[in-house]
Amino acid sequence: MKKVTPGKIIFVIMALVFAFIFIYPVYFTLISSLKGNNEIWNTMFQLPKVLRWDNYQAAIEEIGILRSVLNSFIFSFGATLIMVLVVTMGSYVNARKTIKAWKFLKMYYLLGLMIPAYGMLIPIVKMFTNFGLRDHYLPMILLYAGINFPMSFYLITGYIGELNQEIDDAAYVDGCSTFGIVFKIIFPMARSGIFTAAILCFLGVYNELIFANTLLQRKSMQTISVTLLGLKGERFTSWGPMFASIVLSVIPILVVYLLFQEKIEGGVTAGAVKG
Repeated sequence: MKKVTPGKIIFVIMALVFAFIFIYPVYFTLISSLKGNNEIWNTMFQLPKVLRWDNYQAAIEEIGILRSVLNSFIFSFGATLIMVLVVTMGSYVNARKTIKAWKFLKMYYLLGLMIPAYGMLIPIVKMFTNFGLRDHYLPMILLYAGINFPMSFYLITGYIGELNQEIDDAAYVDGCSTFGIVFKIIFPMARSGIFTAAILCFLGVYNELIFANTLLQRKSMQTISVTLLGLKGERFTSWGPMFASIVLSVIPILVVYLLFQEKIEGGVTAGAVKG
């Protein structure tokens, strides 16, 4: 039997406290999405007496939260896909130092990390306005992908740089092309880093507000963050549908996160190189 020490007791108590801190908002949101206005604030901690499923109906039909979820998913998935493809190829070139400008590229992306993305908000808005790029999927996807390039570049480059370059030489001898090496050999072996970068990109774009609120004016193009922000003025007395909208917006990202998390854990021990 393991000995119970004061340190372990403190550890368990702190774990329970942090668990409560993180779980309580989720619990409050779930039960509030099934309550009426008065019941939400009068019985905050209690389960709903009558399940108000009409809150979800209002969130779907009146607020249009499903359309916003779809828009956020399109932007997030598109930006993540482009980022992974481009950054993986660029990271391979930089990690293997196959071009003379690899130091310049490294400093260039470092500059991208140093400059806040929202510091470029005004020129980006002017460019989108002058070229008629507002309320379009592709320009926003490219913008989000570009914003996530620098961080993902350094993350993926670090994973690829740890792989033995002899693998590339052996693949070249077997007749494999550069694209084949990157996507058939390097990609599977560095997938833990690549999927980590993909998760960070997906979550960042899914929850992004400033660019979406500035560049997306049509209601049919608005993302979840913009739609939820608009509820504060339009439906501030209807708290039930608001909480229902939050629940519906969280479900897709939770599913995606769990799927990617499994791949990260599986990739940690995969593709080991024997010296």
